[in-house]
Amino acid sequence: MEDLSADIKTLQETVQLLLKRYRQLQRENEDLKNEIEGLQKQLSEKNHLIENVQEKTAAENIALLYNNEEKKALKQKIDFYLKDIEKCFSLLNA
Repeated sequence: MEDLSADIKTLQETVQLLLKRYRQLQRENEDLKNEIEGLQKQLSEKNHLIENVQEKTAAENIALLYNNEEKKALKQKIDFYLKDIEKCFSLLNA
């Protein structure tokens, strides 16, 4: 009978330790999830900054490659394509 009581007490202590460890792991898991979320947000912001820099660099490169007349012609082509795209969108929305 005493052995059974000792075994039950040992089992209870083991279960308590397991529950304590489980709660610690849950807190650690939540902390890690929050850290991942923060890192993903930072990564997204940095990717956005990289895209902006790439766009600016491309624009600067275009500015260096073309003279004023070529720039004007290129702008007209882009405007023409944008108008066509807008027409397509308006037809799709109708």
